[in-house]
Amino acid sequence: MSKIIDSFNLIIEELKSDLGEGFVATDIWHSKDAQSLAGYNSQPKAVALFNEVTRTLDKTLAGAEYPGLGNYYMVHLESGLLVVITKSGDYQQGMLVDLSKTTMGILMSVVLPKLHASLKEAIS
Repeated sequence: MSKIIDSFNLIIEELKSDLGEGFVATDIWHSKDAQSLAGYNSQPKAVALFNEVTRTLDKTLAGAEYPGLGNYYMVHLESGLLVVITKSGDYQQGMLVDLSKTTMGILMSVVLPKLHASLKEAIS
């Protein structure tokens, strides 16, 4: 388990570099127990909340006969903050991003594809 946590910590360091001051917080957790395995400005209550939101979204989409949830979803908050939840296998990562200090272009074109690839590699 230590190797995967080391990989998660490297992912977090990359996010700090890619998002700069726009990177506010993150946690990476296993969906089964919603306990953070690695984080930066960790938010345990947010981990528990978004683990449940992901579970509910998956269930609701299936019940509505929609396609399943993809690799990520976003929640735009007040004050220009954005929550991004990424899924990779049984793991999730939540990020809080300040859009006044980074751009959606960087987030969507650089950070998310790189993050998804890194998470996939870390858990394989």
